[in-house]
Amino acid sequence: MKDEDLSRSIYDYMAEVGVEISLLVDAGLELLAGVERTKELEIALEKQIRKSLEDINVVVLIVAGIRVEEDLENHRIHGVDVDDDPAYLYSDEVLGMAIANQIAGTKAIFNFKRYDEEKPGIIGTLGPMLDDVFAGLVAGCMSKVFEE
Repeated sequence: MKDEDLSRSIYDYMAEVGVEISLLVDAGLELLAGVERTKELEIALEKQIRKSLEDINVVVLIVAGIRVEEDLENHRIHGVDVDDDPAYLYSDEVLGMAIANQIAGTKAIFNFKRYDEEKPGIIGTLGPMLDDVFAGLVAGCMSKVFEE
């Protein structure tokens, strides 16, 4: 098998963990405050998510979160048990903040806090690493949409 046969897109990785762009758009728009949800806003957010998924740094951070989550779920890291999402595990927050910051800077980190705490839509169904990874993606993209 050739190396290119093993290559997968970020969309493939996301699909494997049950995350679709439309679900991220819904999660992003669920926390709107003072702004009406419109088709134009949905399109703008989807466009920004897709644009952000072209950034190699965002992609690598997301894939890192996906891989770590898989290892944690399958207890592949000796001495590490995070089945109950312990408070002392904060590397998930670091990944989420890094993704938000990469997309839209410091303001997105503050927005990340909202999405991390509220866990709207698909974000609330994900495991301890992935909820923060995708909260960071949505927070960064929402911040970017409203800065333009």
